Amino acid sequence: MAPIILTDITATQRFGALLAHCITLCGPTAIFLHGHLGSGKTALTRSMVEALPGGDAAEPASPSFTLCNRYPTRPEVLHCDLYRCQANIPDELLDALDDTHMLVVTEWGEYLPASELPQDYLDITLQPCEKQRLLTLQACGPVATALQNMLLNMWSAKNA
Repeated sequence: MAPIILTDITATQRFGALLAHCITLCGPTAIFLHGHLGSGKTALTRSMVEALPGGDAAEPASPSFTLCNRYPTRPEVLHCDLYRCQANIPDELLDALDDTHMLVVTEWGEYLPASELPQDYLDITLQPCEKQRLLTLQACGPVATALQNMLLNMWSAKNA
């Protein structure tokens, strides 16, 4: 696992923008976000979506009640929240996980059954601690591994 310290909301927004940049270079993959309520999952997603090409036309919001939101970005983003539907995973999410051209971002990704996990995905865990957040990355698959390595290298270079 690769740890990153996010000192404030501005750092979270910068990381989201960097994530978007790296996705445009590496290609889309599934991203599963983990963390308690209020840990920054939606804030990270919002900053990533807004930084993607076409993000200025998106209105990223928490999918807590809609379960899934689509954003007209490049790549197109499907943003899902599994907190309230642990037993019934939306078909829209399952279909999107098979689409290699779509970026799937899932909050509460731990509720997706292991049998439904794609072969390539990036786990991001956000953990609040005092006045900052600890973000950890765990890649599975070649695209996610390339994405993780690029993120770590670029984040370290910008924050050295």
